[in-house]
Formats: sequence, C-alpha cells, structure tokens
Amino acid sequence: MGRLGLLFLGFVLNVAHCSDILGPVEESIIEITHNITAVLGEDVHLRCIYLGESQIQSAEWKRRTNSKIKFKRLAGFFDGKPFSRDNVSNPVSLTNLTVHMQVSSVEVEGEYICEFRSEEEYDFDSVFLTVVARPDIQVEVNSETINGSHYQAVSCSALGGRPVPQISWLVDSRPPSNYPFTVNVSETLHSNGTSTLSSILRFPTHLQDENSVTCVVQHPTLPKPTLTAVRVETFTSPNVTIKAEMVQNGGSEFWVVSCISSGGRPDTDIALALNTDEDLQREEHSDSDTKTSSVLLPAAVYEGVNVTCVFDHPTFTDKVSRVLTLPSFYLSGVQLLFSEMRNNSDGSQGTASLELKDGQSDTVIRLQVTGNVPHYNVTCKKDDGPLPEGVELVGSSLTVQGPVEHWHAGLYECSFSYHHLKATLKFNVTVKPQVIQPVPPTIRVDLRTEDGHRVIECSAADAVPVANMSWLLPEGVSGVSWFNFTSHNGSHSVRGVLLLPACSPWELTAECVINHPAFEEPENRSITLPLCARPNITINSSTERRDGVEYTEVDCYVESVAPAATITWQVGNSDNSISYLSETQVQADGLVSARSSARFLSSLYSGQNLTCTVEHLSLGAPETKTIHILGPKAPLMSVSVVRQQDSPLWQAVCDCTGEGVGTNLEWVLPENAKGLTSLHSESEGCVRKARLTYLFPLALHEGQELTCVYQSEHGATETKTLPIPRYYISAVTVLNHTTPLQSRYGDGPFAHRLALQEDHHNQRILLRVEGNIPEYNLNCKRSDGSFVQMDGDAMVFPSELTEQDEGLYSCQASFYHHTATVNIQVEVTSVKKHLAIAAIICMSSALAILLILAVTLWVCCTGYSKTQYKKKESLSALTSMMQEPGSPEAKKPAVTENDSKEYDQLVNFSIVIDLKSTV
Repeated sequence: MGRLGLLFLGFVLNVAHCSDILGPVEESIIEITHNITAVLGEDVHLRCIYLGESQIQSAEWKRRTNSKIKFKRLAGFFDGKPFSRDNVSNPVSLTNLTVHMQVSSVEVEGEYICEFRSEEEYDFDSVFLTVVARPDIQVEVNSETINGSHYQAVSCSALGGRPVPQISWLVDSRPPSNYPFTVNVSETLHSNGTSTLSSILRFPTHLQDENSVTCVVQHPTLPKPTLTAVRVETFTSPNVTIKAEMVQNGGSEFWVVSCISSGGRPDTDIALALNTDEDLQREEHSDSDTKTSSVLLPAAVYEGVNVTCVFDHPTFTDKVSRVLTLPSFYLSGVQLLFSEMRNNSDGSQGTASLELKDGQSDTVIRLQVTGNVPHYNVTCKKDDGPLPEGVELVGSSLTVQGPVEHWHAGLYECSFSYHHLKATLKFNVTVKPQVIQPVPPTIRVDLRTEDGHRVIECSAADAVPVANMSWLLPEGVSGVSWFNFTSHNGSHSVRGVLLLPACSPWELTAECVINHPAFEEPENRSITLPLCARPNITINSSTERRDGVEYTEVDCYVESVAPAATITWQVGNSDNSISYLSETQVQADGLVSARSSARFLSSLYSGQNLTCTVEHLSLGAPETKTIHILGPKAPLMSVSVVRQQDSPLWQAVCDCTGEGVGTNLEWVLPENAKGLTSLHSESEGCVRKARLTYLFPLALHEGQELTCVYQSEHGATETKTLPIPRYYISAVTVLNHTTPLQSRYGDGPFAHRLALQEDHHNQRILLRVEGNIPEYNLNCKRSDGSFVQMDGDAMVFPSELTEQDEGLYSCQASFYHHTATVNIQVEVTSVKKHLAIAAIICMSSALAILLILAVTLWVCCTGYSKTQYKKKESLSALTSMMQEPGSPEAKKPAVTENDSKEYDQLVNFSIVIDLKSTV
C-alpha cells in the first residue's frame, strides 16, 4: 500500500508540473524593425506593433534630437485621439503605431523611439533610420587638338548621391590600361548632405580603336551597377582609288574623273591635281562610308592627259597620290565581214568584191571598225547615190530586206567618223543569176467529215515549179472540187479539195492525180470511202406528277450521218401506236440527230412494253429499242414507339412515304383500347408523307403488338406491326455491406442494417436497380418524409453524421407504373464511443482484479494467526470445495463449537465476477 501511495503522489506532482509548464505566460512584446534604410525623396514606413495584453492608454513615436535626453514627438495617440507632424502620417491604432513618413532631406536620419503606456507598465523600443540618396548619372564627350594630335575626354558624373558612389570604366568590356588612357576623379560636397563624384577618361584618338566606352556606376540605391555606353571617335585608314568613265552631255563626250576614299574615319582630304588653268566643273559627294571628288573633262580636249588625286588622312604618314592617264582615240580602218559568200579584195584599188546569189534571203553585210573610239557616225551610198530599195543601214551593218535582186549590184561606199577621225570602205557587189532545178512536191491526202459531207483534201507542197492536180472519180459519182495555190521562198504549193456525200450505201474510191516535171509519170493517190456508220440509238423515260396525276415521257434519240433517221412508236405486241413529237438537228461534226418524244398517262400503259422503231439508209432492216413502263411504286412504311417528355403517355408513330400516297392510315388496336389518334400529311414535290400517331398509357398495351394499315387508291394494302416492350423492376439492392433486420411479422428481412461513421464526410450508400427498364427514377427519404440528397444511384451524406441521421430510410425506384422499394436502417457509430466503452471495460476489469487480490491477501493474513492444524483443516475444506462436485454443506468436515464462527466466516465469501461488453 505504501508503494501505491508513492506512485499516486508522483503522478499528481508530475501533472501539476506539466500544467505549470504549459500554462500561459503573459509578457509585453513589441514587434519592430530596428534598422531601416530610406531613399531621399521617397516614403518610408515605420512599423511598431504592441503584442501584449495590457490595456494601452497612450502610444507615440519620438525622435531623439542632438541631445541624448531630448526627444521630439512625431505621431501617436493622446487621450484616445491620433496626432502627427513633420510629414508623418497618423498611426493605425493604439496597438499598431505603423506610420509612413516622407524623406525630404537627410536630416530625418536618426533614432526613432516607439512607446506604449498602460496603467501597469511602460514598454518602448527604437528604430535607427538611415537616409541614402540615389545619384543621377550624366555622360558627355569632348574633343580637342593639342600639337596636331586629336584627344577625347569622356566625363561621367554621379550627381547627388549618398553615400559617395563608385565610378569605373570599361573599354572593350575590360578596364582601360594606364597607357594611353588617363582617369581623373573629383568629388563635390553639397549643402543638403549629398555629394557628386566625377570621373574623366582621356585618351588620344589615333591610339584607340573602339568606337564606344562604358561608364560603370555602383551605389547602394542601385539594384545592380548601371552601365552607360557612349560613342567616341576612332580613326580608320581609308581605301583610296581613282577612276574615269565617259558620259554624254549635249551631244558631246566628257570624261568624269573621280577620286574616291572609302572606309576611313575621319573623312579624307581629297585634292585633284590637273595642269590647267581652265575653270572646270567639279562635284563633291559624301555618304556614310565613301567620299568622292569628281571633275568633268571634255574627251576631245584631254586625250592622253595625266590626272592626279592627292589624299591626306591622319593615319597616313605622308600624302598618298593616285595617277590616271586618259586614253588617246584613233580610227585606223574598216573591214568587210561576210563569211557566207566569197570575199575578194583588190589591193591596188582598195576596193573589196562581194558576190551574192539572185533570190538569196536574209542577207546581212557586216562592217567592222578598227580603233578605240567610244562611238562613231556611219553613212553609206551606192554608185554615188542613195542605197537601193530594200537595203537598210542598221548599226554598222547593211541588211537586204527580202530576196536579193539584180538591181542590188553596184559599188558601195561607207564612211565612219568620230570628230576629226575618219575611215572609209569601198566594196563592189555583184549578183549571180540562180539556175532553177525542178523540186518534186510533197504529196499528202487527208479525209474528214464536215457539215454533212466527206471532205477529201490532196496537197502537193514545196515544189519548183508548181505541180498540176486533178481528180478521178468512179462512174456515176459526182462531187464539188476546187484548188488553191501558194508560194514561199521560191517554192510553190497547190491544195485540192473534193466534197462527196457523207453517206453512201456502197464503197467508192477517189483518186488524186499530180503532174510535175520532176516525175517521169503522173503520181496517183487514192482513198476509199467506207459504208456509212450505223446510227447510235438511245431510249430513256421519266415521270412527273401534275395535279395528283402521274405522267410518263419516253424519248428515243438517234444520232447518224445525213439524212436524219425516221422514228415510229408501238405499244405491246399489237399494232397500236401512240402520238409523239419529232425534231432533227445538224451537229457541228456533220452528224444529224433525230429525237422523238411520247407523253402519256402512266396508268394507261402501266406494266407494258413501249417500242421505238428506227429506219435509216445505213440499216438493212429497221432497228427497234424497247422500254418497260413501270407500275406504281409501293409506299415506304415505318412504325416506332416514342416516350413523351413530361407526360405519362407513350406515342406510337406510323409513317407512310411515297408518290401519290393518300391518307388511308389506320391503327388496328386491341378491344377496349382507349387513346388519342391524330393524322398529319405534307408534300415535297411529287412525294407525299403521311404520319398517324396514337397516344396511350404504357400499362394499357405493355407486351402487346399494334398494327398500322395503309390502303391505296387501287385497293392494295400495306401493314406494319409495332411490338410494345414489357418492362419489370425485380428489386432494389444495397451494394454496401449490410446485415438483415428481420420483421417481427414475417419470415423475410424487414430492412437492411448499415453502419456509418460519425466523423466522416461524403459517405455514400450505393444502390442498384434490378430489371430490364431503360431508365428509372430513384428517390430516398427518411422516416419523417424528408428526401435525402442523391448522386446517381447513391445516397450522399455530404456533412458529418450525427445521431439525428440514424433511423429508417426508404428508397423507391420507379418507371411509369413499375416500382420497387428497399428499407435501410442506418446506424451512426464513432471511434470515440468505441474507445470510451473499451476504457470502461478495461478499468472495470482492473478494479475487479485489484479487489480479488486484496481479498486474497486479507484472507491469507487472517488464517496465518490460527494454529497449523486449523490451517490445514481450512485448506482441506477449501480444496474439497474446488475439486469435488457437490454442495459445500455436504462436503464440509465436522468442527467443534468453538471453531464454528471462524469457519463460517471463511466459507460465507461468494465472489462473482460478471464482465459484459458490447462493441
């Protein structure tokens, strides 16, 4: 018992110690940022929040002045009202002294104290505000010339910065070297507490090849170093050259001599040297990369003159010269070029000879000038007169238009001149007569059909002289013929055309006869005309409906050579004929088309054959084409059943579509059938659509067959049968794990018992509907009649369950008059309840065990004081009770009267332990 007491005392002390540790501790806390950096000209926030639990009566911001014991009040709350001064905003609240202040000068830098006062205590903390100023960056470039050398100075200034900025330089992305660069730095202090730092980078231009330098400024107010690049001048050696080109101006030639400098920096100084005092036309031109200086010189005056260009540039050690000598012109002579004919030259007379052939075409006599003149003037004449007709001067060539004739012969003289330079050529042209040799013609025969005739064409082309042509035809055959004659380049052609009828019942042969000096005997070309082609016969039919009556039109089309075919009609095997219309037409290829059309009521000749008979000269016997006249088409019927939306009725639909369909539609229904029928019809062209509907409840005809009957005007009957499905719902089953709950009045289960968790969300009870229905309505409600939220085939409990959700739920599935119901007994359990019951059971078991041990110890201690004999006797009695069956009264031994009371105390103990638990 002492050990148990000590354990209990230790447990109590431990609990008390833990309570002291975990208990709340109240203390005053101020949330503040102790070091703040502000930018001059911007706003800064001073944040101070009281986190304690005392009732704050006053709070304020103070700034420490130069004296350590003097302060200046800035903002806060006094008597519950806010106050502020010196560009400081009002604080948020008594416990939140956050303010924003405009940093207008560097004097606002210093220590700021935040204070909170209550009746019990005084809390404060401080902030040190550091003021910095963002510098303005300026960069400029200056240049100067000292002792003939060009220098550049780049100045980079960081204005109004605090603390002092840092300035460095980059040339070609690297710091500049000590030579040839020099850097001078100066600093200026301002009265407002800021300063300006200036750095000057200086260098000689001709020793620096980069076209830009970069100033790098670093300062705490800049998130990263600021790089400012500036362009500077650089010197580059130019490429220099001189050139001359000739131009035309007012009918005269001039040399344009140009001195050109390209790719140099700075610009090159150009001077053009010419040994003359004449005032010449000069022109200067510059662009981004090239400089040109030009002079205009008359070509005839400045032949062979030297022109000098002098270039001066800082990169040149000496001036550079370029010299150009203008050419001298000469005109030494003229040559005659005519490679196709013989070319003779008489050296003593200086006259060339040229022989041409009579009738020669495409003749060109070329004259070639020897010299370097840029151009020249040419004049030609014949026998001291103008050039003959058909001869033209084109450039430096004489061209003979058309064939060469005898009058083209003679002495020709052509003169070439350029200013004072001249050259002359004389040549004698002779024309040699041409000997005519007979050239046989090329013979060709062609046959075609045109405008209802056979056209035979015979040609004898490219003959010298012209050929003679005639036609040879069989006896009794006549035709129309004519001949055409043409000439080209001395050759002659003749074409003969013969027209014959396009159709002939027999074959015939026509011959073309050609006579020519090149032939020893006349040449014959024959062509055989075949029999006429058989006609092409086609037959087709079409139907149309007018005013409810159907008509049939049959066309018989015959394409043949002239004359047109004859067409007649016949019905069936008899000689009955029908009326028809015929027309003929001549086509572009000479064929003739004949068309005959017969139009009649379709009902008159339905199911019979209609024959088209064609007669033509090319046919040995008349040819027939037969077409069958179809009877009326059976209508297209269809039946279907449709469920009506928002209505308990079903609709049976019977559609009938066809040509000439009437409205004789009827539903054949079982006896005592009650429903609503309606008929609707419409027409699209000759096709008519009729629809008969019947509305009925499903229970009336479920599992039966409905028949739709259509009767045409001719007495034909069409039927369509519509089966109505039979549906059933066998049961609604629960897919969750359940246990049956038996009814007290029957053998089957009354409901399904199902347990849900109390502390879970979105719990579902899954259901399934058994049957052959296509769809159904599934609703669940509680015993009080309220409905439960459903998600498809599942009951949903979106929130946590409570004991109020326990109870009996009823779910019903329905499809029209078919229904099925299931009952569900929902029980709500939780882990906390299980743990509480288990704890009670465990504590009860532990107390019972402790009680048994206490009683056993007490009995043992009491029996120990008795004598050994009595102890053994008592133990014997107890042992006999435990081992042998029977009543304790029957088994107890005999005892004396003195010991009876002690024995009674021992045997009257009855320990019964009954432990029950329910989970």
